Amino acid sequence: MTDQNSATPVAGWYPDPAGTDRTRWWDGTRWTENYAGGTTPAAAPTPWSTPGTATPSPYPNMQAYAPAEPLKAPEGTSPSTPFIWIIALLPVISLALSLAQLATLDEMLSAALDPDAALFTPTDLLNYGVSFLITAATVLLAVVDTRALAARGVPRPFHWAWSFFAFISAPVYIIGRSIVARRRTGSGLAPMIVNLVLLVANFVIGIVAAVIATSSVLDQLPMY
Repeated sequence: MTDQNSATPVAGWYPDPAGTDRTRWWDGTRWTENYAGGTTPAAAPTPWSTPGTATPSPYPNMQAYAPAEPLKAPEGTSPSTPFIWIIALLPVISLALSLAQLATLDEMLSAALDPDAALFTPTDLLNYGVSFLITAATVLLAVVDTRALAARGVPRPFHWAWSFFAFISAPVYIIGRSIVARRRTGSGLAPMIVNLVLLVANFVIGIVAAVIATSSVLDQLPMY
């Protein structure tokens, strides 16, 4: 295309003289480096992303926490202490006292109905004294029982302060202590069962004594 005997082509796109399948720009005097068409490799497309969105990523400061393990005592730990068994068997004292008083119920009723009798009979004072001593012993034994469990490795044993409910005749400590000990060691319900059986026996004797006393009082009323 540079032959002087031929007319110079006007500027434009012409087949590439190098033999490729592209076209090349002729500026009217020479070939330029501008190409068009052909199979020139295209640049890799830029990944498309939605404006205003971001790829979620975990929080760098967040830490994974394992669920809390249940509180357990060392394998083979026994929740049975001599102190809890003394607490469980303390109602035996009241039970024996109730049976003894049931045998002398008639004399007690006669003394109670006597207008010249004192406000508190010796039997009343005995009952009050025994009840107070049992309650105080329950609190003291609960303290040493809790410490004994902790010394054996039982985690967070039932607190001894619940034993103060014994002043209102509620066996809160021995029930709570037995349930917690069961969860920590897998056993420990026996003292609670024994204690509840004795309390029920005391209650039944009290009902029987009340029925006998009521019947005796009704028998002494004048008939019209």
